Amino acid sequence: MNIKSEKYPDGLILKKNYPNGQLAVFFHNNDGEPIAELSVNEDSVELNSNEIVLKDYAENSQIAHELLDSQILIPTDRFVLIGSNLCPICKIAI
Repeated sequence: MNIKSEKYPDGLILKKNYPNGQLAVFFHNNDGEPIAELSVNEDSVELNSNEIVLKDYAENSQIAHELLDSQILIPTDRFVLIGSNLCPICKIAI
């Protein structure tokens, strides 16, 4: 799906699956070059087929918050600790 980001005016969200079957979500620029992996592969949590563990910190912070604000990603009331980061579990609306 094509999306617009403040930092990346033309971008694509690509969905794939991790080896454990969890949804993997990536942000690429319009040329197909990878910009960010928005999801985290985490075996310790059960996710529905439309849910991801969102990496909303470090280099992903701005893009993740823009996708949350635009409701492409919808937070649930669940979180998982990844290292020292409390990551939200989100539904993807596309």
